[in-house]
Amino acid sequence: MKTVKFKAGDIIIHEGDEGDTAFLITAGVVEVSVGQDSKARVLGRLAEAEVFGEMCLIDPGPRSATVRALTDTECVATTYDEFIASIQEKPETAVVFMKTLVRRLREMNDRFAKSDPGKRGILAMFRDWQTALELSEGQEYPSLSWPLIR
Repeated sequence: MKTVKFKAGDIIIHEGDEGDTAFLITAGVVEVSVGQDSKARVLGRLAEAEVFGEMCLIDPGPRSATVRALTDTECVATTYDEFIASIQEKPETAVVFMKTLVRRLREMNDRFAKSDPGKRGILAMFRDWQTALELSEGQEYPSLSWPLIR
């Protein structure tokens, strides 16, 4: 892990770029957005003690959002390899990142459910899918996969 500093206005993460590093904000404020130019939509702001880029610690790949420093910002950067090594040495270090992932998935589920009254969220859709399958004894559910936001 290393400390990195960004000036106000610096782009820290570009949507679509490959990523393998997550950031813990130790000072400053960043803005998270998706889309480009006139279609860009701000998702929110993050400040001290918050994490961004954390999905790449589980599954490195393309970034799902752009993160820009709104103020001079300092972060502790952790790469995928460093994170995996830290889990092996001290498993509880993964808990902070996992809690962030779970919290953001819950928020996404809530937003999805509120976007259309007929939609009840990902969990309800998954339960509907499970109950729609009639399995004979000994059969297994087919695998389910969907892309994750990184």
